[in-house]
Amino acid sequence: MKTTMRLGVAVLSGLLLQCNTILSLFGQGEEESPNLTALAALLLASQSSSSGSSNPCTSSVSTGSTISNSTATVGGDGCISGVTTSMDSSLPGWIKDNFKCSVGYVVGDYYCFKSKNLPNHASYYWGNGANLYAALPNLDGTQHTAAGTNRIASQNFVYAIPKNPTVQNGTKSGTQAGLSSIGITRNGLAIFNNAAAPGDTLATEATTFDAFGSHPQSSGVTHHHAWVKQYSTDQSGTATTQYNNDVLLIGLALDGYAIYGSRCDNGTAGTGDDFTPTLDTYHGHTAVTQHFSTATYHYHYVYDSTATIKTLMGSSFYGTIGTVTN
Repeated sequence: MKTTMRLGVAVLSGLLLQCNTILSLFGQGEEESPNLTALAALLLASQSSSSGSSNPCTSSVSTGSTISNSTATVGGDGCISGVTTSMDSSLPGWIKDNFKCSVGYVVGDYYCFKSKNLPNHASYYWGNGANLYAALPNLDGTQHTAAGTNRIASQNFVYAIPKNPTVQNGTKSGTQAGLSSIGITRNGLAIFNNAAAPGDTLATEATTFDAFGSHPQSSGVTHHHAWVKQYSTDQSGTATTQYNNDVLLIGLALDGYAIYGSRCDNGTAGTGDDFTPTLDTYHGHTAVTQHFSTATYHYHYVYDSTATIKTLMGSSFYGTIGTVTN
């Protein structure tokens, strides 16, 4: 994100950064007008530069070759061919055994993820004529509604996520504060917040989610606000594994806490003993899971009053967040 215009927008951003609803459009909106898009770029540049934090994970590690939408295919590893999947041995097993379609490693106190952010499934948003183009119905099974002319585009996300997450004391960091992403899914895609462009609820915007629960915003960043329906695909981009209302791991939030489905297994995955957890206002609770033998805080996919649908995250992070750049 360029920061060369930060002085010119300092006063303007100071006034508008208080408006989280507006910032949700700027950082993570879907169908903003050209004027709003331009203003968003200015505001986000200012916000990014004024944070005073640099990303410790910006190494030269490669995420793979340049990918063309028209020729993109799903490879034998279940990721887009040409995208590097590499989880360093220094990462814990729950990450190494579950995350793919990105490069993961450790730098100091951070788990690092570098991702091209390309969905490993067929979608309308690859564009007509692409190998993986599919006019599939929406996640809810209804006729697809397009998110304008938005199309999938390769990105360069770099996440620095605390490997020892801590509770944020005092005022919590908002998920609608203009971050380029608030977390990463198991298959290397960006997680966005629980808000839609002003004038809509996320429930309305959800009609533009593809059959896998994702859609791109205006600059091609494919992302999930809500349920990640499917991860694994065969080489045609057809779903082979369903993840609907389960206890399964979905991804990792920017504050270092894991995100799970709508139910919790209390460390008894596969036994049928999972339960619907009682959660705090951040969508989380502290409990044992299949990945954490000691009771550990984590998030769940749950109904959110701001979005008026179930979402992966609420309006605020529970913990102290790391850094993300794109």
